[in-house]
Amino acid sequence: MNKNIDIFEIFPWDSNFETGIEKIDEQHKKLVEILNRLAAHLASHSNIDELNDIFDELANYADYHFKTEEGVWSQYFENDKWFTEHEKTHGSFLDEVVAIKENKKHKAFDEVIYEIVLFLAQWLAYHILDTDKRMAKVVLEIEAGRSLEDAKKHSNEFMNGSIKTLIDTVLKMYSDISTRTLDLMREKALRIKAEKALQKSEEKWKFILDNSDESIWDCDLQKDQACISQEGSVLDKVITNSLDQFDNFSQIHPDDIERVRKDFLAHLKGETEFYYNKHRVLRKDGSWNWILSRGKVLKRNEEGMAERIIGIHSDITERELSSIIYQNSSQAMFICDQNNKIISINPAFTEITQYKLEDVIGKDPNILASGELDEEFYQRMWSDLFKHDSWSGEVINRRKDGELYIQELNINVVKNPQGLIDHYVGLFSDISEKKKSEDLIVKQANFDPLTDLENRRMFEKRLLEAISLSNRNKLPFAVLFIDLDHFKDINDTLGHVVGDSILIQVASRIKKEIRDTDVLSRFGGDEFTLLLSNIKNTTVIDRIAQNIIDSIKKPFEVQERTLHLSASIGITLYPDDGRDNLSLLRNADQAMYQAKHSGRSKFNYFTSHMQELAQKRHTMLNDMHNAIKEKQFEVYYQPIVDTLSGKVVKAEALVRWNHPQNGLVSPGEFIPLAEESGLIVEIGGWIYKTAVLQVARWRELYDPQFKVSINKSPIQFKTSQTLAEWMAHIDETGVDGTSVIIEVTESILMEEDELVKEKLLTFREKGIEVAIDDFGTGYSSLSYLKKFDIDYLKIDKSFVDNLVTSQQDKVLSEAMIAMAHKLDIQVIAEGVENAEQKEILTSMGCDFIQGYIYSKPLPAKEFERVFLA
Repeated sequence: MNKNIDIFEIFPWDSNFETGIEKIDEQHKKLVEILNRLAAHLASHSNIDELNDIFDELANYADYHFKTEEGVWSQYFENDKWFTEHEKTHGSFLDEVVAIKENKKHKAFDEVIYEIVLFLAQWLAYHILDTDKRMAKVVLEIEAGRSLEDAKKHSNEFMNGSIKTLIDTVLKMYSDISTRTLDLMREKALRIKAEKALQKSEEKWKFILDNSDESIWDCDLQKDQACISQEGSVLDKVITNSLDQFDNFSQIHPDDIERVRKDFLAHLKGETEFYYNKHRVLRKDGSWNWILSRGKVLKRNEEGMAERIIGIHSDITERELSSIIYQNSSQAMFICDQNNKIISINPAFTEITQYKLEDVIGKDPNILASGELDEEFYQRMWSDLFKHDSWSGEVINRRKDGELYIQELNINVVKNPQGLIDHYVGLFSDISEKKKSEDLIVKQANFDPLTDLENRRMFEKRLLEAISLSNRNKLPFAVLFIDLDHFKDINDTLGHVVGDSILIQVASRIKKEIRDTDVLSRFGGDEFTLLLSNIKNTTVIDRIAQNIIDSIKKPFEVQERTLHLSASIGITLYPDDGRDNLSLLRNADQAMYQAKHSGRSKFNYFTSHMQELAQKRHTMLNDMHNAIKEKQFEVYYQPIVDTLSGKVVKAEALVRWNHPQNGLVSPGEFIPLAEESGLIVEIGGWIYKTAVLQVARWRELYDPQFKVSINKSPIQFKTSQTLAEWMAHIDETGVDGTSVIIEVTESILMEEDELVKEKLLTFREKGIEVAIDDFGTGYSSLSYLKKFDIDYLKIDKSFVDNLVTSQQDKVLSEAMIAMAHKLDIQVIAEGVENAEQKEILTSMGCDFIQGYIYSKPLPAKEFERVFLA
């Protein structure tokens, strides 16, 4: 909105307007201020958008004010006629404002101005001085202790005396003042507009006349006189010479004289609409300037002879020199308008891109784009260009015949005097061959020419980068030193050609066993180094190292020979084994030699502690494979008790491993390793089938409603083939699906995996119920409880442990139970160990109790004897 107009107080505020209610008086002042601004804009002929904005502001604020007033009046005028009538005046004002706003489209503007101002003057006087003061007087009287009827009577007596005279006086005063003020404001606005137009015109001519590169001339051909804006300049003499019967052309370049003569005479004779010529003139220092001369005959006599001609001489030397550079530069150039459409190209542009001017004129430079660069690249480019008015970088583009090439591109923004973008200028060179040479140099410096792997120099650089990254993200990484056993014998006996072929095959085999994020290099000779990043446990390292060893053990076929090799691998970890690249390489090398001394074709960790842990996990993994075959696993059952009846109605199936040498192995030791290795799928499948058969027996012999709860690992849910097996086993045993509860963790549901959804839906269709295990320790989102139709929540033992001592855990447990019941979900509390915990949970309405208070997990036969027989 224009803030430079003068604001006259057409409606000056007076203390007589005050009602005595502070909130209403402040809003009246604001209304008067808006009305003054509206009148000022009307008088100043502001544009339609500004007027509409102020009309909208007036209507919005008036509506707000009226609601405030009505909120005050309604407290004192309940079901009273005064209040009803007052509401009508508010509504009529808003209707009138809208109507007047629309009148602007149908009436003369001057008529609308006076109509608006007179309406506002009358409304202000009557509304504020009469109705509002009358209502306010009643309010003040009631607060002073009078009844509504007495207050109204007293208000009428007050308002019908001197106040009425004041209103009439103010109304007349407003009408006179407002019209006179409007006249003054409009007169001033018109004067200012005229002054600005005149000033603009003067400035425009002054700019033309003062410009050092332009000379305006006005010539009277009858009197042979010329008026020139820059007398004494080279241009002055050129003009004089051009008019002097062409007798003296000493300052015009000899090669241009005839063309100047021809063009000037052709226009004087009326053969051309304008005189237009570009030529060179001699400067005082002996150099030549380029001049663009333009003119037009303004007056001819009755015979058609030219009497007066006016024109401009422009010094275009810089432009001509720029054009010469533009046309002859070996660097491609293009110019775009403010809309990024090509308006000019130079010959080098065509030479590089194969596009001619007619191919690209009016088109976006992205016609050259290859599609090799993503949208994010161009967004960054434009962002930098707008921020710095320039951008430079390398771009992959495509020639007209489809060939890709690499540009070294510079783009500059050219702005006009107002600071707005006028043009974009682009300059580029084809650096494809240069890049190929650079890439070759880089490859030779950083890559092994035989295997095409990174070399020692590049690996050490990668190692330093990995150290820096690990220090930031706190994730360790591993360095593996791989050495081929007895490779020297092959080189010595069969030659380097065979040896080189084997090295190429070894590199290929190792690459197949590692991840895309891992870094493999040929360190030298028959030594390879491997960088494994983001290592959370050594299971991944063990697997990759063993796979590499197994892969290299496979026979090599070279020159119709079958050769056998093995590899020894040393492993070291950052930051446990070393804090710099040299230490890590040295430690990995030492670990590799230890592997060789231990019998070759194996891997060895640098630290004894890590080696011990890795060996322990490796042994346990082998033992688990054997345990599956030897049926060392057993399912134990822990009772789940109904809190109301005290009866055992369910049991949770829990796996136990009876190791022949180590005895009962804790699930906390072998379950994580089983999940990491994938063995959990096979073990979990066996637990599932065993538990289903067991519940079938218990339902038949003891309780037809008995249920068994079975835990399912996230790994199992992501293995698609298990779903059909689970359902088939239910059908084969003839067990009712309602006898089985599947326990899952919250993380499974949060992954939004389609396979998980499908399995849960299949469970539901089969009558199998679903429980959320360890509830409260994960995301604990209400959305998935509703989405997946959950049957049970199991409150985690960590909450139960602190029920007696922690008020917070007690409140959280109670909230979880209440929330679950609201969602029609039953609650099982696990880990209950004493009567006090049980009593608290029972009082909270917990449905089921599970824990050592009843029993630890028991083998099936013992469970049956204790709880079911």
